[in-house]
Amino acid sequence: MKKTLSVFGVLLAGILIWSIGSDSKSNYRKLDNSDFLYATVIMNSKNPEKLFLFYQNTFGAILLENVTDWNLTENKEVYTLRTSGYAEEGPSLTIFKSKQTKPDVSFANDLGYAHICFESDNVPGLIKRIRSNGGKIISTFDDLEKVPAVYAADPDGNIFEVHLPFPTPVTPKTIYRTLNSLIRTNLKLSPPENDSIRFLHVNINSKDWVKTIEFYNQVLNTQTTGFERDYSGDFIKNLTGVNGAIVKGKHVVLPGYSDGGPTFEVFTYNESSSKKIPNQFDLGRVATGFYVQNLNNALEMFTKAGGSILNQKNNEWALLKDLDGNLIVYVERKTIKRD
Repeated sequence: MKKTLSVFGVLLAGILIWSIGSDSKSNYRKLDNSDFLYATVIMNSKNPEKLFLFYQNTFGAILLENVTDWNLTENKEVYTLRTSGYAEEGPSLTIFKSKQTKPDVSFANDLGYAHICFESDNVPGLIKRIRSNGGKIISTFDDLEKVPAVYAADPDGNIFEVHLPFPTPVTPKTIYRTLNSLIRTNLKLSPPENDSIRFLHVNINSKDWVKTIEFYNQVLNTQTTGFERDYSGDFIKNLTGVNGAIVKGKHVVLPGYSDGGPTFEVFTYNESSSKKIPNQFDLGRVATGFYVQNLNNALEMFTKAGGSILNQKNNEWALLKDLDGNLIVYVERKTIKRD
């Protein structure tokens, strides 16, 4: 008995030391010493105010005033929202007014920026907020009150994902949060007192996920993270709403954040939708934006890896296209403006 208690005591002490030593790793934050910083998802909307209110009321995004960094065409109506998490220094959503009025129907297997993703401690509660604020649930699970993840659409029809938190990086704090949320959801218990919603990833659907990942590893000087995804069967069908879906891919770390920060989720479906990758003025998600320390150096890396430059303004910004045709915006940090 004494030996058992001793082992148990050593185990508890080890967990306590691990918890104290890893506490700072569990607090996601922006880093200031990165050559690249993932900054924003750029969206076009026929009604940007309505879309802004959806993300504000559903996910707690905060409206930022006088942000002009991503307004390459001097659009007269633009909303920039800071997503939650990362000590209020996380990536943003930039919503522009579009002259187009007829969006194409979005599907989870569209090529390009097919969805964005948030994590939540209370997915069932967030599902209710999504619906009450004008969103729509895409997933077809029988019981939405006990699911760990769903696909949904905002009022414009843009697809996004919500799932319970993953323990990344692996620390006692992140493990506890994941288990606590999973058990409460599965048993339909009351949700955690605080729902820590956080922006997680931008999905890129590509015809060749391996090639796309190699490209971004080169141009952003980054690396993959997590395990290789290989999804099929009823779960992925019910999650995405795509019958017969087989999905493979992996995540790429987006630079500028601590461990467990935002990623590109690069997927290849066995069958893509017929929708084309959007251009700069189409409705929906059209680009992702990065701050860079040195624009010329960043452009050299981008073109050397096979990307192309569509437009450039001196050493201030550049509009780019990756191997798949997705739009990227680079803004040099010294040109960042706040009115």
